[in-house]
Amino acid sequence: MPRRFFRRVSTGYLRNREYPWYLRPFEALLRHPTFFSVSRRSVAGAIWVGLFIALLPLPGQTIYAPLIALVLRVNLPIAAIGVWLTNPVTMWPIFYFEYRLGALILNRPLQEFTLEISWDWFRDGVADVWQPLLLGSFVTATVIASTAYVVISVIWRIVVAARYRRRRTAEKIS
Repeated sequence: MPRRFFRRVSTGYLRNREYPWYLRPFEALLRHPTFFSVSRRSVAGAIWVGLFIALLPLPGQTIYAPLIALVLRVNLPIAAIGVWLTNPVTMWPIFYFEYRLGALILNRPLQEFTLEISWDWFRDGVADVWQPLLLGSFVTATVIASTAYVVISVIWRIVVAARYRRRRTAEKIS
């Protein structure tokens, strides 16, 4: 696993000990080493949180991911960056696929709708498609985030085991 990359992302936040005004109420929590650690559990969990929130049709995803990361005690920067999978270019095909999947699971006919991630759309435009979209989003988010968690954990474990074997072989030769 590219541990150096994740460490570089996380330690950049650790070096900045002067938190901005909006983070000062959380300063005691942010000083906890778990939120910036680069361990298999912390990184894989953060990617799970980021992908899960990214695949849900919610406005303000970048706010929800760090809050959930605080509760689950996983890496904060990686969870916050993970939600950027969905952006204005990628969210339309992703949410349309999730709507179609939800309609297929619920055995409902497809309806035409415009997707706009805003509070007005949630209040007015989601009435016809909310059940298939929400079900499809939840199923997709759970499957993709859980698959990413398992894949990252397995790759991380394989890389660590290979390093351990290399180190043991080098010690035997010396």
